[in-house]
Amino acid sequence: MNIIKSRKKGFTLIELLVVIAIIGILATLAVVALQNARKNARDAKRMADVKQIQTALELYYNDIGSYPLTGEIDESIATGSNTYMAIIPTAPTPADGDCSDEENEYTYTSSDGITYTIEFCTGSGVGGLNEGLKLASPSGIVATTPPVPWACGDNLTDSRDSNVYTTVEIDTQCWMAENLAYLPSVHSNSQFYTQGGSSLPGYGVYGYDGSDVPTAKAQDNYTTYGVLYNFFAVDQVNICPTDWHVPTDAEWTILTTYLGGTTVAGGKMKQTGTTLWTSPNTGATNESGFTALPAGYRNTVGSFSDVANDVYFWSSSVNNPNAWYRGLSYNSVGVYVSSGSQAYGFPVRCLQD
Repeated sequence: MNIIKSRKKGFTLIELLVVIAIIGILATLAVVALQNARKNARDAKRMADVKQIQTALELYYNDIGSYPLTGEIDESIATGSNTYMAIIPTAPTPADGDCSDEENEYTYTSSDGITYTIEFCTGSGVGGLNEGLKLASPSGIVATTPPVPWACGDNLTDSRDSNVYTTVEIDTQCWMAENLAYLPSVHSNSQFYTQGGSSLPGYGVYGYDGSDVPTAKAQDNYTTYGVLYNFFAVDQVNICPTDWHVPTDAEWTILTTYLGGTTVAGGKMKQTGTTLWTSPNTGATNESGFTALPAGYRNTVGSFSDVANDVYFWSSSVNNPNAWYRGLSYNSVGVYVSSGSQAYGFPVRCLQD
């Protein structure tokens, strides 16, 4: 009987290197996670320490009628007969984030006994407060450095659906630099026709003949061009984020006038190139930063037309029985000003209040 001995194949050098690299990556991720956990634990302790100190100070105040003055407490908070905190905690080390070693301590100050402050620092956001220096007082704990206020040019996050939009300042106006993508519901072609005929809000995504919102949002045209709204959605629904609105006809005129008038403003508003716009995309420079895209439109019976060729933006102004809008085209440098049926589906650009 022949016995066949199998030869076990070992790792090649490349396989060993790959395994070692993977182990190294996993080890690095584990170390980073551990470091973050320790940092968060230190910050949580700092916040808890300060709140315990505040509790002891309030007990002191209830008995004495005032807070200890600067220098009157050191290792404990106590009077001759009562101890409110036997040992005042010290901040855990090392310092974290932007906190220096000098800031990584609990610094108590009271000049009059009527109020006090405890200055301390956390390396991350804690309790809804930004990272950095904080002040505790009888009225609570606040960050000493307020958050940087939002400014035009920053990204705008819509709290309703977490969509994020770029923004651009053009003269005195602050515009979204992308089409609105708020989609509370979506209507098939026949439904869109019915909505318009009944003077009810209608919503759509170019090329999608359905009524399922998640499916509509999965379309490439939703990501690129946003939503097509009939005017009843503009007029009856707060479709823009808080502190933003659909611009009036007059506000559109302010924009195009600043850009040189309707005969040339379109080129300054259109995205450059012919990746999305049909060639020749006449006069497109986008020097305004408005970045208009050729989203096309939805007609009153619900069908779609002219993607890559044209775009029409609603205003919020009525011209009974129609409504005012602005249009841009691949073969024109101008801006088209007209009014049309309120049952059309056009995109929307929001303007800051």
